[in-house]
Amino acid sequence: MKVADIPSNEKYRLEALYRYEVLDTDMEKVFDELTELASEICDTPIALISLIDADRQWFKSKVGLSADETHRDIAFCAHAIHQEEVFEVSDTFLDERFKDNPLVTESPNIRSYAGAPLITPEGFAIGTLCAINDKPKKLNAHQIKALETLGKQVITQLQLRLKIKEVESANERKTDFLSNLSHELRTPLNAIVSFSKLMIDDKTFDLPDKQKQYLKHLDYSGRRLLSLVNSVLDLNKIESGNFTLEYTSIHAKTFFESIHSITKALAAKKSLVVNFSCETNENEYFQTDETRLSQIILNLVSNAIKFSPNEQTIDIKIKLSSANLIVAVRDEGIGIAKKDLHLIFEKFQQVRPNENQEGSGLGLMITKSLVEHMHGSIKLSSKLGQGSLFKVKLPVCTENTFQQTDIPSQTQHTFNPNAKILVVEDNLINQEVAKAMFHTIGISISVCGSGEDAIKKLKSDYFDLIFMDLHLPGIDGFETSKKITSMDPNQKVVALTADVFSKADSKLARNGIQAYISKPASESDLISVLNKYCPN
Repeated sequence: MKVADIPSNEKYRLEALYRYEVLDTDMEKVFDELTELASEICDTPIALISLIDADRQWFKSKVGLSADETHRDIAFCAHAIHQEEVFEVSDTFLDERFKDNPLVTESPNIRSYAGAPLITPEGFAIGTLCAINDKPKKLNAHQIKALETLGKQVITQLQLRLKIKEVESANERKTDFLSNLSHELRTPLNAIVSFSKLMIDDKTFDLPDKQKQYLKHLDYSGRRLLSLVNSVLDLNKIESGNFTLEYTSIHAKTFFESIHSITKALAAKKSLVVNFSCETNENEYFQTDETRLSQIILNLVSNAIKFSPNEQTIDIKIKLSSANLIVAVRDEGIGIAKKDLHLIFEKFQQVRPNENQEGSGLGLMITKSLVEHMHGSIKLSSKLGQGSLFKVKLPVCTENTFQQTDIPSQTQHTFNPNAKILVVEDNLINQEVAKAMFHTIGISISVCGSGEDAIKKLKSDYFDLIFMDLHLPGIDGFETSKKITSMDPNQKVVALTADVFSKADSKLARNGIQAYISKPASESDLISVLNKYCPN
């Protein structure tokens, strides 16, 4: 028996093999189908995808053989990787290299062998696709060609696995980057938006008109920047598959009245008239993701407002049936040329001819993605110079048993004003934001700047509710929450974070975090959580 020589490029050949991360992995149908096809075409009882490791040959796929691997020294495939064409032994009894090989003299009693080397795009032979018989056999030209072709398909599949892993890794790095970016951008925006809102709403002092106007400009700019950041983050969540929907029961009349109020306020800035029509029953409610439905409608209305001249009319029609919700938004704006209609839902596209309009070009693309995630459809009809009509159809489930008394007011205070609240926040400015926000709803809070300080404080003090930032120096908010709830399983913890990617993170529940609020937090968000976890 002759042991195959070690290739001169062995170091790099093994690196090429290990890069695929395929050794000792489970069976995969796509590879099994290739070995089955090789067995059929070559008319052999055994076919293998054999990968040559440092001291063994390991079978990624096999037909007609029970073994998972053999030692490299007795491997026929260790010889085959020395050449580019099919390596064939038609009768092992007549070949000095193999006639006393244990694989010949014992099971599986190899009498003939043909192996197509698996050659990577860089030129390294990492193994073979081989056909084995227990009788002497010589493949014909058709069979040899087929074996070579199938061998190339094995490499193609390995390359595809590698590419998928690289894409998944890149997506993970992208998500991690955007998660950090989300926190870094939204943290200062939290202060800008929250303080400007508090100052605008504060009736205890009267600013000069010019300063009031400056403050409103600051508030608008902060919210505009926040909207752009949110659009980019939403897009990434959709593209990475991390997008989730949260369905709840909402009261139709209350929800659409709120939408009507918001749209009137938005339109008033351009003196636009809003004709709002809503066909719902007084006590009707339906299942939907309230946040995303609001986003869909307001995106369409904002788009209509943006491209409508002052003092024009926008028609909004809502129709809720037992099976579907239909939302139609019509404007009398500049419209869209027929040749551009197919571009309107693409990323970063703004096809209407107005260079002065603001926007990221993501709103309608995200709207369409949201609609499709909710198993609905969106249609557009438009004529240049005459306006546009967007029509959304969403499947819903409705019931008419909802009672008016069941409708909680988002701003109704039912929480205990004496509840002890701890906010864990490392950013000093956001600590002041938190104090001011809670002060406006009549609650004083305690603040800790790190997870370590919070744990230390809880060893000697008790709090009804903890609001936890997730990005903290030292141990992060996840680990802090886990340690806190292990000390007291009844402790209630709510995430209060600028990282929007954490909302769908399964680590929240695993670490004892019961709810999530995104910064900048609205007053109604805080009241809703306090009502639930600190009832009076």
